[in-house]
Amino acid sequence: MTKQKIKIDIFSDINCPWCYLGERRLKNALEAAESKYDFDVNFKAYELNPNIPQEGTTREEYFKKNFGAAKMAQVAVMDERLTTDGATAGIQFNFKPDMPVNNTFNGHRLIWLAGELGVQEQVASALFKANFTDGRNMNDTAELTKIGIENGIPAEKLEGFFESDLGKKEVREMENFAQSAGISGVPAFVINDQYLVSGAQPSDTFLNVFQQIAPALQEIKTEDGDSCSIDGNC
Repeated sequence: MTKQKIKIDIFSDINCPWCYLGERRLKNALEAAESKYDFDVNFKAYELNPNIPQEGTTREEYFKKNFGAAKMAQVAVMDERLTTDGATAGIQFNFKPDMPVNNTFNGHRLIWLAGELGVQEQVASALFKANFTDGRNMNDTAELTKIGIENGIPAEKLEGFFESDLGKKEVREMENFAQSAGISGVPAFVINDQYLVSGAQPSDTFLNVFQQIAPALQEIKTEDGDSCSIDGNC
């Protein structure tokens, strides 16, 4: 039996912990449903704050500057919830006030390149881990190059990549599309180019969505007609 095909575009940002959790929960759902469906999964760029300076900042400074000092109490509650929920999904969040928050434009360019080479899922997942578990600099091109090579991008494809303009236009086009489509937060999952699922939904929610929107064929009743079957009977 031919498996039904489901296309999923994931709009996310490397700086978004809920995107990491949502990506992992979706991955768990894909593994549970792989016998029923063929999935075409693509990561799409979305910068939550494209104005983060190239040198980056600390997480505490980022929240204080953009949302005010009072926000820090809410951040602590969010971090506790993410740490608990992340553990159940196989993620180790290591939140610290001084952990880096970096500009992610170059990271999105790397994810775009990985998509061109068929290793996008591996690279995107590795970037999330490098950011939220290992606290690595997500705008350090040497770090990004190392992550790319470790996850399937040939070294020669990354020679001079970040110094070039490759991927810049494509990342901006993805971000412009998200804005025009009304996507105002991430993670956002666009399924079969028409259904939007917002937020880091539980894996069971994704499974229910697949069941609801999978392109099932509906038979139209007609008079019997001659045909051939797969066993050779005609």
